[in-house]
Amino acid sequence: MVHVRKLAGDIGVRVRATRGETRGARYIAEKFRSFGYNVNIQKFEVDGGTSRNVVAWWPHSRQHGFVLGGHMDTAASSPGANDNASGTAVLLEIARLVAGKAPSEWVRFVTFGSEEYGSNGVHHVGSQAYVNRLGERGRNRLGGMTSVDMIADGRPLLVGNSGIADDVVARSLLRRIRDAGIAVRYHTLCDCSDHGPFEHAGIPASFAYSGPEENYHDSSDTAANMKPRHLLRTGRAMRAFVLAIDRDMIERFRQH
Repeated sequence: MVHVRKLAGDIGVRVRATRGETRGARYIAEKFRSFGYNVNIQKFEVDGGTSRNVVAWWPHSRQHGFVLGGHMDTAASSPGANDNASGTAVLLEIARLVAGKAPSEWVRFVTFGSEEYGSNGVHHVGSQAYVNRLGERGRNRLGGMTSVDMIADGRPLLVGNSGIADDVVARSLLRRIRDAGIAVRYHTLCDCSDHGPFEHAGIPASFAYSGPEENYHDSSDTAANMKPRHLLRTGRAMRAFVLAIDRDMIERFRQH
């Protein structure tokens, strides 16, 4: 909740290619660095300005293992506590917990800019830029991806993919969460988060999500209207999955 309050409260609205998004990216990058990660800021042009992805990896880790991602930008006029400071907070805490441990060899943490629609009517621009910059070899070698987006609104935790690429990652995520004793439901979900560009590129991807809620894209999407226990639930769910990531899992994902 410290990260949520910083992003949605102190920084506030983080529309793509604005000062708010830049401040969010700077805060996230500083946190990753404080945990010992290397950080790269991927810049790209959108809406006549510059947006950015924050990419963090443990020193000497594998370049193409698994991406755990979530977007840091918001819709206009929304402080974006649940959408998506919640997912960003999960990424930051998982990164802290696995720093220097076995999973950090395989996982790259990416907070994406420009997930929300902009003036050009296009969304998921940051994740598309990331997928494009992988190159053909990187897209073939990357094991998979999970997007964590809007996961603390008091609703059931849902996991799945969009049915575009193979569901091997989504099914593995489901099993690990259930094995951890956490309630979760499996659904074929919309192409409405940063997993989309990965799936369209043929990379197995999944989506952790809690569905639409009344504060969606509204000025009422504040930390006070979130459910901290569900932030904790999703953090524990993603921790169970990330702690299981190893060479064998990545190789199995690559076969799909």
